[in-house]
Amino acid sequence: MTLRGYRSADLPLLSGPWLAGELLGLPLEQPPAMVAPAAVEAPKDNTVELCVLPGAAFVCFTELDWVHRRARLEIGVQPGAEDVVTALLKTAVSHGFRVLNLHRLYGWVTPAAAVPVALLQDAGFSCEATIPAGRWIAGRPVDRQIWGAVRHD
Repeated sequence: MTLRGYRSADLPLLSGPWLAGELLGLPLEQPPAMVAPAAVEAPKDNTVELCVLPGAAFVCFTELDWVHRRARLEIGVQPGAEDVVTALLKTAVSHGFRVLNLHRLYGWVTPAAAVPVALLQDAGFSCEATIPAGRWIAGRPVDRQIWGAVRHD
């Protein structure tokens, strides 16, 4: 699987029915009521690297810290493209470590959104912290977690 750089024609990929800011934004079966679709902005400076899998998903490396070689990872998958999630996550990690030469990737995970934990672990991520009541979903507070992967070489 190959990611390519964002182009303005890819704008429809940048919003969809997933929780905003998630490490792995999978389409929600029942998006929270009264919530606009999640969206990311096109990059404006060198603190964001935005790549796309045409017609299926985006991968955004945000909060890029070139000195300490780390970034927050956010992925958004369009409905109907769930079959690419495993390869996409592994490609995103490879791109971050090999192409961008980062040492650490991390991101937010909301367990209430039924994220496939085994998939994250298989891609090299582990849960680093749980923030009690870190997000409000469907009228109640839910925990949020920080998951990270570190390049060992």
